[in-house]
Amino acid sequence: MKQILTFCLLIMAATCLNAQTIKGILKDADTGEALPYVNIGVLNKNIGTVSADDGSFSLPISAGHDADTLRISTLGYANRDIIVAAAEKQFAANPVLKLQPEAIQLQQVVVSNKPPKERVLGNKTESKNTTVGFTSNVLGNELGMIMKIKKSPTQLKTFTASLASDNNPNAKLRLNFYTAKKGLPDVLLNTQNIIVTAPASGKLVVDLLPYNIMIDDDVFVTLEWLESFPQGLKFSAGLLATPMVARSTSQAQWEKISMVGIGFTLTTIHW
Repeated sequence: MKQILTFCLLIMAATCLNAQTIKGILKDADTGEALPYVNIGVLNKNIGTVSADDGSFSLPISAGHDADTLRISTLGYANRDIIVAAAEKQFAANPVLKLQPEAIQLQQVVVSNKPPKERVLGNKTESKNTTVGFTSNVLGNELGMIMKIKKSPTQLKTFTASLASDNNPNAKLRLNFYTAKKGLPDVLLNTQNIIVTAPASGKLVVDLLPYNIMIDDDVFVTLEWLESFPQGLKFSAGLLATPMVARSTSQAQWEKISMVGIGFTLTTIHW
């Protein structure tokens, strides 16, 4: 029995020794300014995080990922892909990584003499009994749902999330929009970060008109967890509603969660 215990302890010790934590600071290559809310993660693995307000991040990576790809991405900058083993050495030698600015294609502007028509999409539930929340407290954890678009072009006017929890933390979230591919989120549509703060209770309402988001097809809308709080958020949910999608952290794979639908709605405008 002692031999088995010793063997197990040796395996655990070896695993811990092989595990690494990559720490760094992300900055703009032109201005030197710190870059907050950058997504950092091992591609298609459940290993990721988001940079803090000062551009710093800390990412523990377990053994066995040396040959995998670490991706660093954020709006307005070119992606940086680095093999994990090389990234560990690079950040150990110099923790500062400068990202190169990249031009973003602006959204189209619609001019019409027809009066606009509004439509509310999504799950309108405001239930306090059936609820869902982020799957973990890991930064970059993301959840959302698909919105079916029937008119093209459509402009996004307002996003609303119904919160079932009270006394919520003053947590920062990022509102993201993605194209749909094979029933899952694909390409990010945002041209700028939409950072919002969770209300203490009630509804989170975001005016989207200043962002001029025009879409032609179905769109996924998600909220992303950007700050660590011991208390999470609970959203209203409904059975037999449009199912949720979620991913555990930055750069992880998306998954369908078909049990319940989250209380998200989009008010849209079409002509």
